[in-house]
Amino acid sequence: MTSTRRLASIVAAIIAFALLSGFVVGTAVAAGGPVQAGKYDDAIAKANEERAQREAELKQLEQDLAHTDKAIIEATRELLALEERLPVVQKEYELAQERLESALVQQQIVADKLAAAEARDRAITAEIEKDEARIEELRITVAGLARDSYQGAGNQASLSLVFGAQTSREFIDEFALQHSAARAQANALAEMEQISSVNRNRGARQEAVRVYIEELKVIADQLVVEADAARKVAEQKKQEVEALLDKARELRAYLEAKRAEDLALQQQMENDQRALESELQELIRKKIAEEGPPNPTPIGIGHLAFPTAVPYITSSYGWRNIGYYGYNKFHYGTDFRAYCGTPIYASASGKVQWAKWNGGFGNHVLIDHGWVNGNVLTTSYAHFTSFAVSTGQQVRQGDVLGYSGSTGNSAACHLHYEVHVNGSTVNPMSLLGPIP
Repeated sequence: MTSTRRLASIVAAIIAFALLSGFVVGTAVAAGGPVQAGKYDDAIAKANEERAQREAELKQLEQDLAHTDKAIIEATRELLALEERLPVVQKEYELAQERLESALVQQQIVADKLAAAEARDRAITAEIEKDEARIEELRITVAGLARDSYQGAGNQASLSLVFGAQTSREFIDEFALQHSAARAQANALAEMEQISSVNRNRGARQEAVRVYIEELKVIADQLVVEADAARKVAEQKKQEVEALLDKARELRAYLEAKRAEDLALQQQMENDQRALESELQELIRKKIAEEGPPNPTPIGIGHLAFPTAVPYITSSYGWRNIGYYGYNKFHYGTDFRAYCGTPIYASASGKVQWAKWNGGFGNHVLIDHGWVNGNVLTTSYAHFTSFAVSTGQQVRQGDVLGYSGSTGNSAACHLHYEVHVNGSTVNPMSLLGPIP
């Protein structure tokens, strides 16, 4: 079946994926790369949308493995569910890793800005201190000039300059000296004012830098919290991915261990089927010997009635590929949905050839409908939980034969229904007709 092949490929893929020795969890983004919000949202949503499809496939899986051990079905179901969850968790982990990487990059950027701002603050402080020292030097100079000027101040100084000079040259030199001192004092005062103005501007800039530093520190603290949260989420997702992979390995080991056992059970079912057909062939040989050779003609559609009140086919007649176990299997009958305890009805009148335990068929009823158009017709009903008839009993079409169960080689309550014409199985639908 197509769905079975798909299931086989799914299981094979997840097992191979789980056992890759070089598997590395997560993908780190390039340093400085921004996180794209919702980058994996579509992928995660798509994985979640496949849930319904997985459920349908799991139903089909149960049908395909109707004669397989229940534990194998449950392990396979769990493996498929794990395969469904794994890519979602992987994407979530990658997203958490990117958020962590982005937070760390932003932390580094803010740290660099903070270091630069603090360096600028120190530089401004150094410049201010240097200029304050210069102002102090100028203040001392101006004070000295002012003191000298004060000591020689007033008319006496002026008269001394005029009358105290012995020569005109001495007068000119003294006058030039006093004029230079006044000019130096004025220059010093001007320089002091200029430096003070520059320092005031520097102070304003420094105040702005310090406000910026405080803002950066707040951002840095927030990024520490974000990075810690992202790191915890990333670690949690990493552990979840690793746990899923470990479980996949465990399930794969279990399925491998059960494979030989299951194949043996399948072989038993094949042997039981061949034994049934051999027994039917012997019965036919005896019937022909007693009643004469037949002149068979085809049995028409609709000759048989459906064995369940509400017929719903869960597995059809024919070849089935059990790809994950590596073999093809022929399904000799049609499986009908029949919840535990559901009445099962005779498809036509006849004699109960047997009502007994019969290997992989479990509690098994076989009805001989005698000659039909020169053909020996029998119907087979398997996996009953209990009988309503006994061997040798005559039944009419629609009589209750027993109640559905999961005895023998069965995974869940259902009816395995076979039709034999001249000792060989045929597709039951060829005699039952379309489902009403």
